[in-house]
Amino acid sequence: MEVTERAATSGFIAYRRADEQAPGDDVRKLEAAARPEPLLKKWRDHCSPGLIDENGKVRNVFRKTIKHSDDPVSQVIKEVNRIPAAVADFERALAANQALDQLTRDHVNMPVYNARELQQPSLDSNGFVLARHRSEVGDWSDEREVAAVYYAEIAHLVQALTGASHAFSNNHLRRQSEPEAGGDGPLAKLMAQSRGPVLGAHNDFTEAYGEGILKTIAADGVPHTQTFGLTEAMLAAGVDEALLLASRILVVNTWRSVTPGPLQRFPLALTDRRSVPADSLHRATIGKVPSGQPRGGIEIFSASHSEQHRWYYYPDLTPDEVILWKGYDSAEVPAQPTLHTSFDDPQTPPHARQRRSIESRVLCLLPG
Repeated sequence: MEVTERAATSGFIAYRRADEQAPGDDVRKLEAAARPEPLLKKWRDHCSPGLIDENGKVRNVFRKTIKHSDDPVSQVIKEVNRIPAAVADFERALAANQALDQLTRDHVNMPVYNARELQQPSLDSNGFVLARHRSEVGDWSDEREVAAVYYAEIAHLVQALTGASHAFSNNHLRRQSEPEAGGDGPLAKLMAQSRGPVLGAHNDFTEAYGEGILKTIAADGVPHTQTFGLTEAMLAAGVDEALLLASRILVVNTWRSVTPGPLQRFPLALTDRRSVPADSLHRATIGKVPSGQPRGGIEIFSASHSEQHRWYYYPDLTPDEVILWKGYDSAEVPAQPTLHTSFDDPQTPPHARQRRSIESRVLCLLPG
C-alpha cells in the first residue's frame, strides 16, 4: 500500500501481549481481583435501593431516569465514595486492574494519520468512511428517544450507503470519558473502563458471527451468539433462515460523537484494514459462555502490535458526522477486519470537553 501522508498526531495504542509473555495463573488471579461486580454486590445494601442488582451490576448504566438527575453510575460512585471501607476495596480492585493491564498489554506509540485527507475511502477498500448525518434525536441521554428515533435513522443511512435490501439496528451503547457527576475515586476509574472509551485494538466480530446469527434465526431467536438486538428486529420483519442463506450478511459499525462542539478528547482511531497482517490477529470469546449450546458469547479479534498497522482518525469530529466501518462480511473468508480503538491524543487541549459518543451496529442483507 502506497504511503504518502504525514502523521497528524500520535498516540499510545494498547495491543494484546503474546500469551507466552502473560502467565495464565497470574492473569486469572488478577482478572478475578479486578472485577468490580463482586464488590458492588458486597456493598449494594449500603447504596440506594434499586441502583445495583443482585449480580453486582449497576442498573441502567448511564441512563438518566429523571431529567437533570445523576445517571445511575454517578449516583453509585457518590454513595460508595462515602464509605471508607468500600473505597479501600475498590482501590485494591483498581490496583489489580492496572497490574493486569501491564501484564497483558503492550502500549505502543503509533503515528495516527488524518482520515479527512484520504481520497475516496470505502468500506471495501480501507474499511471505513465518514458520512454527514443530522439526527432528529434531541436528548442523547434519553434511551427511549434514541431507540425510537435513532435506530431507524442509522439503519436507513447504512442501507443507502451499502445498497442493502434490508438493514436492521436495534441496540446502542453510550460511552463517556468520565461519569457525569460521580466524582473521582477508584470506582469511577473502574467504571470508566467498562463504559468509557475502549482503549485496546480490536474488532467486534470474526468469521464465526454469521453462523451464530443463522443459528439464532433458525432457533426462533434463542441466542447462539451476542446478537445486539439484531435478530429480534430481523424476526419481527419476517427474516428467516432461507433468506439468510441466500444473502450476503454485512455488519456495519457506526460511531458518532454527541459531545457539544468538535470532539478533541479520546477520538476513535481505525486501521486501514489492508494494513493488518493475519499474524497480528488473535481470537477470543467474550461474554456469557455456558457449557453447552445455545450460548450468548461472541468471538472477537484482538491484535498484537505490527509495524504494518496504519492508523487513522477524524480530527474535530462533529455531532453531524458518523464514522462507519465494516465489522463483519460473510463474503470475506478469512476476515480482513478494521481494527479500532480510542486513544489519548497528546494534542488534546487541557480544557477539552469530556467525550460523549453513541455507537450502534447495523446488520445488512445484500444479494448473495
